[in-house]
Amino acid sequence: MASAMLFALFLFSALTFYPPSTTAQPVTDGNGNIVKNGGRFYILPSLIGAPGGGIRRIQTDNESVPLSVVQSPFQDDRGLPIIISSPILTEFLPEGLVFLSFQHTNISEWTVVEGLPEGTLVKVHGYPHTVKGSFFIKKAEPETNWYKLLFCKGVFCGNVAVVKNGNWLLAITQDEPYVFHLEQVLPTSADA
Repeated sequence: MASAMLFALFLFSALTFYPPSTTAQPVTDGNGNIVKNGGRFYILPSLIGAPGGGIRRIQTDNESVPLSVVQSPFQDDRGLPIIISSPILTEFLPEGLVFLSFQHTNISEWTVVEGLPEGTLVKVHGYPHTVKGSFFIKKAEPETNWYKLLFCKGVFCGNVAVVKNGNWLLAITQDEPYVFHLEQVLPTSADA
């Protein structure tokens, strides 16, 4: 009986802590504009003067193609355009569950791989032994346009953070998250 009561309290607290996506706040870019669901963005460090640049993918270790998701160590590097979408069919991107993928690549959707020498790392599909789970976008600081990503496997979640080990790898840890803002990728004449 006591275990049933504890389980009920857990469910109540979980549902209270993670409200349904239909009531989630819209994600905003660095200028405070509401971002479009499925839009293209650069993910950039939130603090002016923070080390490093945007997010990109590179080839590390024994990869035959670029499968590792990293933060560029160069401040002037905006990274690669990333498509961020929600399974909730709204025009705007709500906080909560998101899918992330690099634009204009065959292997592009983000996933997570456990058991690597550097830890649990963010990779793109195509890497063996991926973990079943989901990415979530949440506001990192109230009253700002700063966000963080979480990766959840069931009820267990970790922050997406930067692990520096030669490369600036995105990893799932309990350390401080990589805090970022979004910058919309402007269409080019090739997109028209």
